[in-house]
Amino acid sequence: MAHASCKDNKNRTIMHKYLEVNAGGGLVTDSEGKFLLIRRSGLWDLPKGHQEPGENIEDTALREVEEETGLHGLVLGKFIRVTDHTYFRNGQWHLKHTWWYAMTCPDCQHTTPQTEEGITEVRWVAKSELSDFLQHTYPTIVEVFRSMGLSEKFLPSVKQNPDNIV
Repeated sequence: MAHASCKDNKNRTIMHKYLEVNAGGGLVTDSEGKFLLIRRSGLWDLPKGHQEPGENIEDTALREVEEETGLHGLVLGKFIRVTDHTYFRNGQWHLKHTWWYAMTCPDCQHTTPQTEEGITEVRWVAKSELSDFLQHTYPTIVEVFRSMGLSEKFLPSVKQNPDNIV
């Protein structure tokens, strides 16, 4: 993982307040071109999760998508982008870097949400319906779709939210 150098004291002080976390996730499509979304904490999201010690980030992305959705037979595609966001948990601010990958799952229709992670639903969504779902997600998730070259007509306009920095 490459990090930018913080040469000034103010930025260095700010960065020391955050615990950095690496994660991998997937933008999964099926044989019909539908996209896989998960519902967690009342919002639509993409499956992702923390990197285990010694694990490469591609394996993290595949493992987390499988665990959170119950899918098997995923095929890893191209790297899409890295997103960053912050959150506060257990008295500590975290800065999460998520590496996103395109994935396909040609014969995957049966899904099982990982309820112990707060996932209440896993759904395949047609491109024509995507904008409605992405009205109820994080700005970083919209940016993942945008980075894949999805036409703007399928994406909601993104309002910058200070709690979800892209």
